[in-house]
Amino acid sequence: MGKRGYYGVNGIECPILYNPPIGDTLPVILLHGYSFTGETWREVGVLDALEKEGISYAAPDMPYGKRTGCTKKSRSLLLNLRAVEEAVSLLGGSPPLIVGASLGGRIALYYAAGHEVKGLLLASPAVRDDEEIWELLRRIRVPVMIIRGSRDFVSPRTHESLARKLGARLVVYEGAGHVLYRDKPGRFIEDLLNFYTLVARANRPS
Repeated sequence: MGKRGYYGVNGIECPILYNPPIGDTLPVILLHGYSFTGETWREVGVLDALEKEGISYAAPDMPYGKRTGCTKKSRSLLLNLRAVEEAVSLLGGSPPLIVGASLGGRIALYYAAGHEVKGLLLASPAVRDDEEIWELLRRIRVPVMIIRGSRDFVSPRTHESLARKLGARLVVYEGAGHVLYRDKPGRFIEDLLNFYTLVARANRPS
């Protein structure tokens, strides 16, 4: 059963939902979008699905969030990257699979460019063609899956270009909008678990 707690970063205290490490399983870090919180992953059934499979996870409220429960909000990239580090540390420090939605997807990309991760699942990542992040993508050498909704407000060309640069699989949910994991929660959970299995198998000691 998942737990509720708090983590601290640069004097800011934030809520976090987590499932403690279970054996030597691959941990999952879930980064919400700007208008959401860590609780959103519970609301759409993702956390329950991970718990059912015995997967360790951390779903922090992030300082960048509009509705975050953090004692102070901040869009500082450095501070939010440190927040991800704290979430990883809470699960024992092993390189995780990161799930990032919208702004959380952009933070996940920056984190993966400078830290060891095992995989990235990006749900409608909020990136622009003119961002410096495009120069960092060559550093990312892990399996990546990008999911977008057919009614997403982010340009399809942006996600197509991102997928090409990362060698990622790009999946489109017909009829879904930017918040595709709420529009199609069952399909999203299935894709997440399948991708998790793929990444976990690839990193299993031979």
